[in-house]
Amino acid sequence: MAAYAYFWGCYIPGRLPFMEKSTRAVFERLHVDAVDVQGLTCCPEKTMIRNMSHRVWLLTAARNLAVAEEAGRFFVTPCTGCFSTLKGAQVELYANPGLLEEVNRELSRIGRSYAGTGDVVHVLDVLYQDLGPGELRNRIVYPMSGMRVAVHYGCHLLRPRDELLFDDPFWPTKLDELVAALGAESVPYPSKMECCGNLLLRAGEEETAQAMCRGKLRDMVDQQADAVVLVCPSCMMQYDNMQRVLQRSGEDLHLPVFYYPELLGLALGMEPEELGIERHRVDAAPFLERWRRRRESIDLIQRHWDYRLLRACAECGACGDDCPVARADPTFDPNALVRALAAGELEAVLRSPDLWKCVECYTCAELCPNKYDQMTILRQAKTMAIARGFAPSPAAEGMRAFRERGQLTEASVAQRRRLGLPPAPEAAVEELRALLESEEEVPPGAPAAEPEERSDE
Repeated sequence: MAAYAYFWGCYIPGRLPFMEKSTRAVFERLHVDAVDVQGLTCCPEKTMIRNMSHRVWLLTAARNLAVAEEAGRFFVTPCTGCFSTLKGAQVELYANPGLLEEVNRELSRIGRSYAGTGDVVHVLDVLYQDLGPGELRNRIVYPMSGMRVAVHYGCHLLRPRDELLFDDPFWPTKLDELVAALGAESVPYPSKMECCGNLLLRAGEEETAQAMCRGKLRDMVDQQADAVVLVCPSCMMQYDNMQRVLQRSGEDLHLPVFYYPELLGLALGMEPEELGIERHRVDAAPFLERWRRRRESIDLIQRHWDYRLLRACAECGACGDDCPVARADPTFDPNALVRALAAGELEAVLRSPDLWKCVECYTCAELCPNKYDQMTILRQAKTMAIARGFAPSPAAEGMRAFRERGQLTEASVAQRRRLGLPPAPEAAVEELRALLESEEEVPPGAPAAEPEERSDE
């Protein structure tokens, strides 16, 4: 992994410091080598400064690039605008040696030079390229399974493609893959690749900016998204701040907005306060409450299962085709129960009738290379289901009979007599009760009926 220098830009330290807080917290947790360097200025911004003067824009960007190069580090930025500017200037200077020489003559007047040996990456580059979705998935403590997230890339992360070289400009996948690494589902929606419209505010076109914000949010809500995730301060201001403006005007919009490192931090086990989420304008409490419930469920699961091996079993599923019950009953998928447990859906698994379709035949146990098989996992779930009163009636009746008689069934006197067998030995029920009296009673899953009289026939 490269050594990085943070480039925060203007808007994040000034208006959105929670984006800085979560970036620092997540990078520290992931052991990313990133530090602050002194002496930076605005990147500078493209739509204003470059249009004011391309030369001023390029010289300013080159001076910033020289600062990182002198520190022996690559720039890493959470701002797509800064990424677009610095990467664009880097590529322009690299492609034009004469222009680089001219720029260096100007830089020499302030005692600096730029050789073009550094690089500029976005925060997502570090997470996707240096670590990768697979490695992140392995580090996740609290998967966000069941959460539906609408991804918004932002224009200046992707385009122009020949300068930024980040992802496909209209069919990108990297952020979607990083969302999937959290266990969440990336929800498709019609306007996914459209601009957020925030820069219209600089032109005084607030009404159009609101219309673009409203349209995309409606698309996300229509697809039943639980939240929107993004990686750009301008887009954050548009969807968080502008949505709050629309709410105050009476519009029925409530879609929490998250910067990707915030969701990653939650999945890594960090608290919302460590990530600055309370500073959002749109209330994230409903989403966070769902996450807290999932976290509590996973904490409980980790007390009863080896969670690392549980997740490995959920991702493997190789023995699913070997289950004899699954072959006889196509609706039964034992690995689906394991996957649900790994996702923190403990209550659903304990209440599921499918849990009891595992007949504990040991087929998967013999085949499992990790010796932590579906049967072993589901057996523990059955124990918990029994303790909570979720056992099916036949199983509950068997447990009740065992407690009362020390046996699952009573001997048939008539059948034994016809077969010429002696009376069945008496069961030592009282002795067994004395032995087990200190054991916790296992509540049956349903009221048990009295056993029917055995027919002599």
